[in-house]
Amino acid sequence: MKRKTFYFEVKFDVGSLVHKAVFLDRDGTIIEQMGYINHFSRIQIFPFAVQAIRLLRQADFKIVVVTNQAGVAKGYLSESLLKKMHERMLASFENLGAKIDRLYYCPHHPKEGKGDYKKDCSCRKPNTGMIEKAVREIGIDLSKSFVVGDRDSDIEMARRAGIRSALVLTGYGIGEYVNTKGALSVKPDFIFNDLLQAAQTIVHLDRTAH
Repeated sequence: MKRKTFYFEVKFDVGSLVHKAVFLDRDGTIIEQMGYINHFSRIQIFPFAVQAIRLLRQADFKIVVVTNQAGVAKGYLSESLLKKMHERMLASFENLGAKIDRLYYCPHHPKEGKGDYKKDCSCRKPNTGMIEKAVREIGIDLSKSFVVGDRDSDIEMARRAGIRSALVLTGYGIGEYVNTKGALSVKPDFIFNDLLQAAQTIVHLDRTAH
């Protein structure tokens, strides 16, 4: 499926956009979906996610996690605890040989947030703020990149950014697919059982594009 150019304005030298990336959702895509995770013990890494990230890295993709974490806004955990859990999670992936290059999170909620966390921000998926930040900081060519997630917000974010998307049937993915009988409100480019299957296809498509 041919994608249109992305919606947000890229204010960089196009020649600096040299990396291809796979943007990964967190809960339900690389770790078990457990609601608002507020303790280290609840971070359960999918073994297939480790294999998938290794495969993608071997194909020279940057690995970028983009995750909505409104639990901070709702008071289920502090932002400092979220950062500590992310540090430990990233270290765990790296120790398993599956390094994640960057992780971006949105702690806001437009209606239920408390204090400064209650706002209609540009970073909360399906908005593209986290992708924009990755492009600025890493230099990502979105035409060679993918988004993989288990929610319609992941697929809509990809659509708004003009990136190819894949829905995985882990986490909330299977429920969204079954409940809509496949008639998803936002159509992904691909649907896979899990991240490993997605990674295998992404690598194949990348190789055949050259």
